[in-house]
Amino acid sequence: MKASRQAKLETQLAVTEKELLELLTDALPYTAQHGDLLFFNSAFHPDCIRPHQIGERSERLLSLSSEAVALREQIGLPVLGSVGQLFLSACSEASNIESINQLEERYELGTSTPSRNTHR
Repeated sequence: MKASRQAKLETQLAVTEKELLELLTDALPYTAQHGDLLFFNSAFHPDCIRPHQIGERSERLLSLSSEAVALREQIGLPVLGSVGQLFLSACSEASNIESINQLEERYELGTSTPSRNTHR
């Protein structure tokens, strides 16, 4: 790959990952405290989630994550552990209904407790 093309892709990756991190930094505190459908999008969602329930922010995060992973692959940079890959993995896990059922069963059996702070 030509150096100029490589530099252009690296710049595009930096811009994409910066926007992705900014959106996640803004969204994750609310999601952690209140819960929402942040990790559900058109590519990752259980059947019980309808398309109209998926927000624009979730779709933008999906788009940025997918773009960041594709750019890393083009450039030859590691994908594993990157912000885009981690977000896509979280979406995949969130949409896996078996995971959701297992987590609910663990909470019901008392083998795990939610990490949310219930004190005000």
